[in-house]
Amino acid sequence: MRLPERVPLVAALAVMAALAAGCARTPGVPAIRTGAACAGCGMEVHDLRFACERESAGSWRVYDAIECLIRDAGPTAGGGAGGDTAATAAVAQSAWLADYDRQTLHRADSLWVVRGEFPSPMGGGFAAFLAREAADSVAAVTRGRVERLATWLAAPTGGTP
Repeated sequence: MRLPERVPLVAALAVMAALAAGCARTPGVPAIRTGAACAGCGMEVHDLRFACERESAGSWRVYDAIECLIRDAGPTAGGGAGGDTAATAAVAQSAWLADYDRQTLHRADSLWVVRGEFPSPMGGGFAAFLAREAADSVAAVTRGRVERLATWLAAPTGGTP
């Protein structure tokens, strides 16, 4: 095969490779769909301000509320005094929470988690915020407390406000 005969073959292979790459699944956290089943309680996700997810054993577990994630991960993380701090850190590292104000997913360690006296899907009063000032403001008006997710995971029962 001479060089001019190879040009169309090489071009065709390059186009096929580009198309295959465009169809490949992009790595990263998947978006949470309204109506998805919560891995913790089985209810549907209705309010994306409270939704979250974590990667576990190569798949994504979706939750309708932060308290469902905490309850579901509790046995894994050791939940509470004397718990496995390495497991708690691993769960916190694999979790993605929605910023309440923007309804966008972010790594849990980049958010401030409030537990206060306000309604959330499961009644636990948890919400996450990118801005510490927003979290402090909500905590002040709801008699709440601001922590990172890892702290709430390590608390015996998810902590108290």
